[in-house]
Amino acid sequence: MEKIEPISEEKPSGFMHGFTPANFLQYVEMEEKTCTVRINSKKSAGYLYFEDGVLFNAETDDLSGREAVYEILCWEDTNIEVQEASPNISRKIQRSLGALLIEAARLKDENSAATSHADLLEDAISAAEGHHFKNAKTLLVRFLQKDTRSRDGWLWFSRIAEDVKAVEMSLNNAFKIAPEDPEILDEIKKFQQAKNRLDKEPFARCPFCWTPLESDAITCLNCRCHLVIHDLFFEMNHIGNEKIQKEAIERYSRVTAKEENAQAHYWLGMIYLNMDNSEKALTYLDLAVKLGPQEKLYSAQLNILLNHMASNRSQSSNDLSSVGDTNDSTVISLQGKIKRKVLVVDGSPTTRKVISIALGQKGYEIIEAGDGIEALSRLDETRPDLILLDIILPKMDGYKMLSIIKENPEFKDIPVIILTIKNGILNKLKGKVAGSVAYLTKPFDPSQLVETIERHIS
Repeated sequence: MEKIEPISEEKPSGFMHGFTPANFLQYVEMEEKTCTVRINSKKSAGYLYFEDGVLFNAETDDLSGREAVYEILCWEDTNIEVQEASPNISRKIQRSLGALLIEAARLKDENSAATSHADLLEDAISAAEGHHFKNAKTLLVRFLQKDTRSRDGWLWFSRIAEDVKAVEMSLNNAFKIAPEDPEILDEIKKFQQAKNRLDKEPFARCPFCWTPLESDAITCLNCRCHLVIHDLFFEMNHIGNEKIQKEAIERYSRVTAKEENAQAHYWLGMIYLNMDNSEKALTYLDLAVKLGPQEKLYSAQLNILLNHMASNRSQSSNDLSSVGDTNDSTVISLQGKIKRKVLVVDGSPTTRKVISIALGQKGYEIIEAGDGIEALSRLDETRPDLILLDIILPKMDGYKMLSIIKENPEFKDIPVIILTIKNGILNKLKGKVAGSVAYLTKPFDPSQLVETIERHIS
């Protein structure tokens, strides 16, 4: 009262700050004010009409009367505006302000509890999608204790349960709640088909379709997706379920948008490999290694893919589409050496990507250029310790660039290694005469490339 009264007397029309709507409405009633009180929320506005301290009507959106009062008083983060009385407003409210405030408070508490309960399930699903299964199980137990009739709750509990009995119990409960639900029926079918193959508990799950897997599985028999790059991976036709793959990409993209999750990046890489998109797979596997350097599987799988892409002649063409920025200098040399800079000049984004990741694993800082003109600009900006140069380049070929480098007193001592698809003794001789220290041909062996660089880098 002491705070509101001076404001009201000095400024009968305007904004009121620092008061809850309920407290302010009680003040209007006690002082027997005749006015319109506008309550503003982030999404809407509501009007409460008073005459001599009596609330006789309210409006917001499509609601009026008591329903409008309850809606307005349940809003969060509001401010109050006092306006002149509105003429020609009919009376729709007969109940006292006190009774209205009590009922509004009860409804607000109910809404808050329902929202909190829904958030609990949402958090549990998010944790399960990120493979935080222990946390997901704790949240789902809490949720199902309050809502034993939740179809989604039992479905997700069946997906993270690690023993047969728990899965069967969860799916039975989900089936009783929604016996005709196609997702529940599909989940039951997957489990029944996999049940007899499970050799131990706890058992693993397919990261793409949640099907239970035996301990040594490398392929999911349900969605046909490969879980690792095995010996025959690149020789097989990949016939994975496209719908499941797209859903998995959406799921793991949500996870990686929220957290630095090495496992989610790894599975994104494997999805794209199953879809024969080696460039995107390389990007995500590289990120998985950086986020989870202690996981030997990630680095082993990355190296297999690197070797395959480097040895595949078709990947070395200069017309492949871009796969993103790979100029990442965050990798620290495992040998504790000073980080050396290598300028990689190649017209193929894919080749630059393969080389950047292979050298990045050894602690080199990579500078990229897609043509000769860009390379000369980057050379002047960065002063690399070694240049890896292709001969076939847009705008300026590698031989011309090499001659410019060797004629410049500032750059002539920087070792240049030619890496190109051009083979033959004449090309090698021409490269040697132009001033290169080594001549390697594509397709190439990443380990041989690293060895050559380490032999010549200053």
